[in-house]
Amino acid sequence: MAASLVISDLQINALVSFFVWPFARILGLMLSEPIFSSRSIPRRFKGGFALILTVLVAPLLPPMPAVPLVSAEGVAILLNQLLIGIMLGFVMRIVMTAMEMAGMIASAQMGLGFAMFFDPQHSASVPALSRVLSMFVTLLYLALNGPQIVLSVLIDSFNTLPVGQALPTDSLQALAVWGGHIFSWGLWLSLPVVAALLVTNLAIGVMTRAAPQFNIFAFGFPLTLMIGFIALYLVVPLMVPAIETIYQQSFGLMRSLLQAAPVAAP
Repeated sequence: MAASLVISDLQINALVSFFVWPFARILGLMLSEPIFSSRSIPRRFKGGFALILTVLVAPLLPPMPAVPLVSAEGVAILLNQLLIGIMLGFVMRIVMTAMEMAGMIASAQMGLGFAMFFDPQHSASVPALSRVLSMFVTLLYLALNGPQIVLSVLIDSFNTLPVGQALPTDSLQALAVWGGHIFSWGLWLSLPVVAALLVTNLAIGVMTRAAPQFNIFAFGFPLTLMIGFIALYLVVPLMVPAIETIYQQSFGLMRSLLQAAPVAAP
């Protein structure tokens, strides 16, 4: 008589939770990380990539908690894993937004605030200069193997903060402090262009004062536009080391964000 295969509810729950909880953390990263969350990537590809990555990573993870998936505690663990993935991806999103802030400040000083460009990433109109700088920082992010490092940090996070452990209370505070750098970094990166245009505007003011018949509207706008582009052309190569440093700080924050005492954002 052939023996029948009997699978209990506990075994089914353990098998499903073995993949669902890691999948939630990986999917959270896919929803917030700048490259993987791009609207140009089809959703089926994102979901399929997250599923394949879960199947490859799940056998290497620490044991899952013995908690029923369909329960209040199981749903809480699921939401916690989703929040962890979103937090990790949001760290890199803040860096991209800081560069866009620098473009907004520079374009406003150059008189290009009216030159808007539709950004499919945010589904909104942004200054054209912000879009250009955003593409520049994205290419630099790819050149530094940013997506590979982010995936490596994500996989290591399952050992740093296994599934079932609560998120450190200081993590959200550290992420909020990190988000505050959007404005400081945006001003810092655009400061050379702003300083050059400030000197230009002062020179135009002196010329207007010395010669009242001087037509500031016919001469001032082309001059500020030209000086702004020249300053931007000279400054962009110098931004590379600064942005690389910011990216290295981002990777370090991602690694420390899930520890018991996360390191404060620099």
